[in-house]
Amino acid sequence: MRNLSIQMKMIIGVICFTLLIVSLERYQFSENIVEQFIASQKSKNRLLIDTISPVISLNASLGLSDANKEYLDRIVEQNDDILSLTLRDNDGKMVYSYVKNNEVHFPARADEIHYFMKRIVDPVTEEYYGKADIYFDDHEYQAVIHKNRVITLQIFIVTFVLLIGFIFLIKREFRYLQKLTENVLTYDPQLNNFRLAKSDRKDEVGIIHNAVVALVEKIDSYAKLLHETNHSLEEKVALRTKELQDANRQLKELSVTDPLTQLSNRRHFETHLHDVWLLAKRSHLEISVIMCDIDYFKTVNDQFGHLMGDVVLKEIAAILTASLKRSSDFVARYGGEEFIIVLYDTKITAAEELCRTIQNRLKETGSFEYQGVKTEPITMSFGISNMIPSKNNVEEDLIKFADLALYKAKEDGRNRIVLSMD
Repeated sequence: MRNLSIQMKMIIGVICFTLLIVSLERYQFSENIVEQFIASQKSKNRLLIDTISPVISLNASLGLSDANKEYLDRIVEQNDDILSLTLRDNDGKMVYSYVKNNEVHFPARADEIHYFMKRIVDPVTEEYYGKADIYFDDHEYQAVIHKNRVITLQIFIVTFVLLIGFIFLIKREFRYLQKLTENVLTYDPQLNNFRLAKSDRKDEVGIIHNAVVALVEKIDSYAKLLHETNHSLEEKVALRTKELQDANRQLKELSVTDPLTQLSNRRHFETHLHDVWLLAKRSHLEISVIMCDIDYFKTVNDQFGHLMGDVVLKEIAAILTASLKRSSDFVARYGGEEFIIVLYDTKITAAEELCRTIQNRLKETGSFEYQGVKTEPITMSFGISNMIPSKNNVEEDLIKFADLALYKAKEDGRNRIVLSMD
C-alpha cells in the first residue's frame, strides 16, 4: 500500500467508501420496505380471519351451515389472494373446503403472511365449534422482493458507471501533479531545466486540496442522484403503503358492517353498547334499548324466496335508519330478522314513541315488491328496556329485558310494543 501513488490511494478509497455507503443505505432501505410490507400483509390477513370467525361461530351456534358456506364463498370471491380455505367442525369433519385451482402451489413458509389457523369459538358461551385454515398466496411478497433486487442491481450499475467517469476525472485532474512530479524527477541542477515557477509545500498542498474539493463536489452530485433515486422509491413505497392502509380501512369497515343491510353488525353493537353504558354510568343518565323483530319473516322466505327476504331486510333497515332522530341514536342488525336500537339519554316513553313511528312508516309502506311480486303488509314486534347504569346492574341486563319484552310481544299476537318494567 505504501508503494501506491496518492492518485491510486484516493481512487481506491473513494471506490470503497462509495460502495460501502451505497450498500449500507440500500440494504437498510430494502429491509424497511420488506418489513413494512410484511407487517401490512400480516395485519390484513389477521384482520380478515378475525372478521370472519365471529360470523362463522354465530352461524354455527345457530345451525346455519348453509349461511356459513354462502358467507365463506363470498369471502373467497372478494379476496383473490386466498389459495385455500377449509373449515372443520369440532370432530375434525370437513364442513367447507375451497381451493383456488388444482395447480395451486402452497407457500413453503407457514408464517402469518401465507397461513392462518383460527379456532372457531362462540364469543358468548366459549363453545368450540372447530377451526378454519387459510392459505394465502405470496405473489405480492415475491414481487416486492424481486423489485427490490432489480432496483438494487440498477443502483449498483449506475454507481459503477459514475465511478468510472469519476476515475477519468481524477486522472485528468492529476495531470498537473504528474507534470510537477516529472519536472521534479527530471530536474538537473546543472542544466537548470526546472521550468516551473517556484513552489513550496503550501502550493503543492493547495493543488491537492483543490482536487479533493472537486472530488467531493462530484461525489455530492452522485449522492444527489442516488438520493433522487431513493426518493422515487420512497414515493412508490408510500403509494403502496397508502393502498394497503385503504384496504385495511375497508376491511375494518367490513368487520363492523352487516353486508346485506349496511347497518352495524352485532359485533359493532356490543362495542357501542359498552361505550354508551360507561358514558351513561359516569353521567348517571338512562339508556333505552329496543329489540325488534320482523313478524312472520320465515313465511316471507318460504313463500317468496330468500331474494324477496333480502329486499325486505334492506328496506326495513332503511326505515329504521330514517326513523332515528339524533346522531347518537344507534341501530344494528342483531341477527337474522332481528334488529336492535340503542338510545342514549332517552326515556322509555320516547323509545315507545320511536317504535310507533316505525310502525306508522311500515303501515304507509304496505307491501314490499321484488320483480313484480308483492308481499303482504309487513309488521314488526318491539320489546323495550330502560335503565340507568349503576353498580347493581350490567349492560347485558338491557338486552335480556328487551328480549323478554319482545318475546312477550310475539306471544301476545305480534305487531305490538311491550315495555319491560324490570
